[in-house]
Amino acid sequence: MNYDEIGLIVKTPGTYDDEGNEIQALVYESGWHVNTIEPVPAWEQYRIPTPEMPTRVYAGGVMPVCYRFESKEAFEALLPGPESEL
Repeated sequence: MNYDEIGLIVKTPGTYDDEGNEIQALVYESGWHVNTIEPVPAWEQYRIPTPEMPTRVYAGGVMPVCYRFESKEAFEALLPGPESEL
C-alpha cells in the first residue's frame, strides 16, 4: 500500500521578533495527516474532505484522498504487517 505521510499541518504560523524570539507560537491542525492516491476502505472513518489547496498532490495534478488520525501512533497501529495488504 502506498501512502504519503503528511504528519502535522501548520494552521497558523508563529511570529518572531527581529532577534528570533517567539512572539506567538505556531498552531497545528488537529491530528496526524496521511494522503493516498486511492481510497483505503479500512480507513473510511478517518477520511476528511480534500482541502481546496492540499499540502501535496500527486503527479499530473491528481488530488489526494485525505485522512486525519488522532495521532501518529494511532495511524501506525492501523498499518498492515509486511505480508498483509489493505
